[in-house]
Amino acid sequence: MSLMVLARTFHILYRIHHGTTGPLVVPGHTVKTLMVLGSGGHTGELLQLMKALDLSIYTPRIYITAASDTLSISRLRLSEQGVETQTKRENSHSSDTSNQTQTSAGQYSIEVVPRAREVGQGWTSTYFTTLWSLIFSAISVTRHRPNLILTNGPGTCVPVCLVALGLRILGICRNRVVFVESLCRVKTLSLSGRILYHLADDIIVQWPGLSKTYPRCKYLGRLI
Repeated sequence: MSLMVLARTFHILYRIHHGTTGPLVVPGHTVKTLMVLGSGGHTGELLQLMKALDLSIYTPRIYITAASDTLSISRLRLSEQGVETQTKRENSHSSDTSNQTQTSAGQYSIEVVPRAREVGQGWTSTYFTTLWSLIFSAISVTRHRPNLILTNGPGTCVPVCLVALGLRILGICRNRVVFVESLCRVKTLSLSGRILYHLADDIIVQWPGLSKTYPRCKYLGRLI
């Protein structure tokens, strides 16, 4: 059994590093999307990224945030209220068939987990807080089994992505991890970016120099 898991781990990592994970969006199907919020500007950038998504496809949405990050939850609720208002406005001018699709754009839930690492926290204690966060992340990710994990670097995202990779290796659910590096990272990847560089399916950066320093990164221009 352990040899099978090891072989599958190498197989999954090979596919990740060689970009052979296949298409994410399939016509006629929605993409259950999990996004990780975070303080220090991460939530603002992620909500900006969300505006570029077709929310009738990327639904339902699950948001994971750290327990102490109440501001992100407030900003998220305001953003999703805007989505709901826009959906209702579009529904009033749509047929009954399209109503069913567009209404789904407002489906979302929030999961709260312990913070993996506080700013300035020592590395010794970080091991314990990250483990604690990993346990809660495992519960949340296993319950929802998302198709897509979209994150832009808060510390909470690392345990979430590790759990998603584990579920994928075990064959419990198929998923793709997309990491979008913060706009403020000009010359080097963040700590989360350096970790997920080896684990995420797609690493997107917003400065061309980063794609030269880190060959797996994709530069798609300014996204925010």
